[in-house]
Amino acid sequence: MIGVTDAHLAQTERNGFLLDVRSNGEFGSAHAANAVCIPVTELEQRVAELPTDRPILVMCQSGQRSAMAVQKLRDLGIENISDVNGGFSAWEMAKLPVVRGKGAIPLERQVRIAAGILVFTFSLAGFLFSHYFFYGAMAIGFLLAFTGIVGICPMMSFLMIMPWNRTTRSS
Repeated sequence: MIGVTDAHLAQTERNGFLLDVRSNGEFGSAHAANAVCIPVTELEQRVAELPTDRPILVMCQSGQRSAMAVQKLRDLGIENISDVNGGFSAWEMAKLPVVRGKGAIPLERQVRIAAGILVFTFSLAGFLFSHYFFYGAMAIGFLLAFTGIVGICPMMSFLMIMPWNRTTRSS
């Protein structure tokens, strides 16, 4: 694990390779300067694009996906790799160089929006049509809690493949 300030120094002074493993849409909306985007879901297929002669610094939005990516890359035999503590959120808060562009709403917000719409729709249908629709709202609530506990979110995986999240390939 490496702090964002140290990651920025490693990137600029030691020719570190800053790898952003967020979705293409998230990357397109804003990313660290000189970062390269390879979504965590594409890492195994695109591992040949990673340099072997310099340190690799991995970041996501807050640290969860980058930790998974670091473990996946270590399992593939890549050793010179560090997880950027706090991810892009910490990078922005530290006022380090950021490139802003047009992109999708951040993936975590998309998940909250979609879940909120589903719960609202099921609840409204429960009031207007049949009380059985409340079971749908309960299921969404349960799944939100469950995915928060286990750290895997199928809705996020689904939203990653949507066209609006596939706008930019890399910097």
